[in-house]
Amino acid sequence: MMLPAAHRWPLFAALASALILGGAYFFQYVLNYAPCALCYDQRHIHQAVIGAGLVTGLVMHFAPGTRRFGWLACLLIGAIYVYSAGFAGWHAGIEYGWWEGPATCTNTGSTSVSMDDLNALLSGGGDPIVLCDEAAWTLAGISMAGYNALMSAGLAGLSGLIAWRRA
Repeated sequence: MMLPAAHRWPLFAALASALILGGAYFFQYVLNYAPCALCYDQRHIHQAVIGAGLVTGLVMHFAPGTRRFGWLACLLIGAIYVYSAGFAGWHAGIEYGWWEGPATCTNTGSTSVSMDDLNALLSGGGDPIVLCDEAAWTLAGISMAGYNALMSAGLAGLSGLIAWRRA
């Protein structure tokens, strides 16, 4: 199996997370699927991968002497992807009803909505109230959070494999 060099993987990982974020933005702004609070949190994790990937990848590109530490960058990015997979898996489990989610964004909890927010929502001027325990979209029974968990787990595994083979 042909794997990218460890010093190049951070830039590929940044691109992968940018594509995942692009998909999330496409669902939000083109298909009008409003994200919940946990969806926003998952986006921040991919933004961390983009930041870490760009910084480490560009440093190794412009300072070739640092390329021997590429495997460490792969481990860092892999760790972020492991966290992403766990967080997205937890969110998917909330959507599937396997466990309870935060009380602030689920049907079982109490969401605090002011009268002004409610009036704005009813008049069409407010943002919709999106609950974390209801999947907005599924394909083959897997929600967006579920796909994020699967993609993040695959990218974490690839990051670890590249680090292991290049260390």
